[in-house]
Amino acid sequence: MNHRLLIAGVPIDRIDYEGVLKKIAEWTKGKTAHQIVTVNPEMILRCQQDDEFKRILQESSLNTADGTGALWAADYLNLPQKRGWQKGVQLFFSLMRIILRQPFRVIPERVTGSDLLPKLVERSHRNHWKLFFLGADKGVAKQAKEKLLKHYPDAHIVDCFDGSPSDQESSTAINRINKSGANILLVAYGNPKQEQWIQKYLQHCHNVRAAIGVGGSFDFYAERIKRAPNWLQQFGLEWLWRLLKEPQRYPRIWNATVGFVHLIYRLKNEKITP
Repeated sequence: MNHRLLIAGVPIDRIDYEGVLKKIAEWTKGKTAHQIVTVNPEMILRCQQDDEFKRILQESSLNTADGTGALWAADYLNLPQKRGWQKGVQLFFSLMRIILRQPFRVIPERVTGSDLLPKLVERSHRNHWKLFFLGADKGVAKQAKEKLLKHYPDAHIVDCFDGSPSDQESSTAINRINKSGANILLVAYGNPKQEQWIQKYLQHCHNVRAAIGVGGSFDFYAERIKRAPNWLQQFGLEWLWRLLKEPQRYPRIWNATVGFVHLIYRLKNEKITP
């Protein structure tokens, strides 16, 4: 069963990959367009300062937990309230569950844009899905399409367009999307631009029934950027890999780890007296 919960005012669905794919299959048979957001801790933090972005996430059809931090927050917020020094102990042991790779209990698994993308590509032929790749740097979407088609030669990736989220280029992008007949749109402008673009323009994409922001996924599959090894992903340490590869991201990664933990701890305990 799919239930929504709130993490710092942001709705997250308790759903796994199979559940998301089932939803998309249902939507492509209907007449309504739906937005999917893969929500990570950085996005939840942004929502605390950006009411418009928060509104987009509150109005989307489906929000998945993209990141171990979101899975942890759902579990931690579900724990009984503690007082005094016990609050710190509870926080410590909840974080230790990540390091010890203990299963999370509230949300079944991470659902990331990067891992959802190949699942959509793989199933596109038998499900009669038509995928459109939008965004990333010049030529990256096309390279990602070509490399994915080598692995899934029967896939239906109908077209791609890099462009930008500007109003001028959006008109061209929408024309391409409509001409292609795509019913699933994957947008790689990075957050929050991709979510804002989908919310603004999805209604103009006449055949699209599911639109998903996929961040840097095209870069991964075009092999422009190397993703963290699987063992780091399994330990929830993909952020460490990105920090080592891109030290300039330090402020963002600090916020998405330490800043996020501080926010969730404060929200859980702000009404509890010492």
